[in-house]
Amino acid sequence: MTIPKGKLIAVGGAEERSNRVSKGKLEVLRRILREVSGKNSVIEIITTASGIPNQVGKEYEDAFNYLGCTNSKHMAIRNRRDAEKKDFISRIKSCNGIMFSGGDQTKLSEVFLESEILEIMMQRYHTEEGFVIAGTSAGAMAQSEKMINGGTPVETLKKGRAKLKQGLGFINTAIIDSHFINRGRFGRLVVAVAEHPALMGIGISEDTGVIIKENRFLEVIGSNQVILVDGKDLKYNSAAFNTERTINLEYIIFHLFSKGTHFDIQERKIANEEQMVH
Repeated sequence: MTIPKGKLIAVGGAEERSNRVSKGKLEVLRRILREVSGKNSVIEIITTASGIPNQVGKEYEDAFNYLGCTNSKHMAIRNRRDAEKKDFISRIKSCNGIMFSGGDQTKLSEVFLESEILEIMMQRYHTEEGFVIAGTSAGAMAQSEKMINGGTPVETLKKGRAKLKQGLGFINTAIIDSHFINRGRFGRLVVAVAEHPALMGIGISEDTGVIIKENRFLEVIGSNQVILVDGKDLKYNSAAFNTERTINLEYIIFHLFSKGTHFDIQERKIANEEQMVH
């Protein structure tokens, strides 16, 4: 995979998007807007994963409009046929950024994998500086090449088996999980990393996100925390040879970070802020 010139933003879900509740902060969406180039940007909101797409699309349109961006538009893609519409393809070719809503990440892989519209997103993400692909909850989880596709934390730890399938593939150095602390998803991300120790596990809390540049440099944004699960030093790993027993791991590393922290996924260490600026 070539080094992307664009930016990837993964949000843990439940980010503030109502000015009535948050008293106008909308911190995560405000930062996404800043990364997309500001109030004059065109942002396409894709609600394919959602069970209430029109409602969710309107909420994001209203939120971005409140922040001064009047060019955010809901793209109602429900199936592969919708994804092939020339109008939607044209809009993806000309927008400044994309926002994938939450819902069911499986719908995203089913609709977009091996499609022309995903190829255009990927091409722009890899070749255009400033182009942003953002996603929240399921829309964040689907960003990785290996995508968590379900499984309760307790079940996963007991069986030593994470449910993974092919994601959209914007990042191939990490596995992303959302609502991480709020829904107790620690176990399934640990097992996913145990099964793929070369990948960094990124567990994102609600109203929190990470900005990833060059498939490598990560910055934490938002009001809560991000937990990184690092399996590079695993010495004993029962997930590697037995998928039907309680998992045993030795030397798995956890990092706990909050807003403003910068991390180098490749080097597995804290990074300087200057490394995020390119």
